[in-house]
Amino acid sequence: MKRLFWLAMLAIGLPPIGSASAHHSFAMFDRAQVATLTGTVKELQWSAPHVLLWVVKDPKDGQADGTLWTIEMSTGPGPLSRVGWTKRSLVPGDRVTVEFNPLRSGDPGGSFKRLTILKTGAVLATGAPPADMDDLAEPPAAAPPATQ
Repeated sequence: MKRLFWLAMLAIGLPPIGSASAHHSFAMFDRAQVATLTGTVKELQWSAPHVLLWVVKDPKDGQADGTLWTIEMSTGPGPLSRVGWTKRSLVPGDRVTVEFNPLRSGDPGGSFKRLTILKTGAVLATGAPPADMDDLAEPPAAAPPATQ
């Protein structure tokens, strides 16, 4: 009985290793390259740990394409909601231009940087813009005047 008690105490005291090992690296994306894709939204998967966007590539120069691209956000729904996204920010059929860091493997996918909805011109980003996208940064809010 003592042994069972100590085994239970040991199990309770161990740190959770499953959650740390489940989170993957973004090393599969080439951060030195920025690619652009124009196409039609097939689906926005609004789920943790990372929101995914599927875009069907437009034909180029009259050639049929239709390649399905998977674009991965660096975050999940919670942080995206805090910067104005909703699960309905993009709907199937929206025509978009997406900027992303491509997969090193050359497969049709990448890590999201920003997106423009072609019909409205709206630009969506994931929060703090990368250094090369200063035009997306929100200006800091002015501090209220001090009162005495």
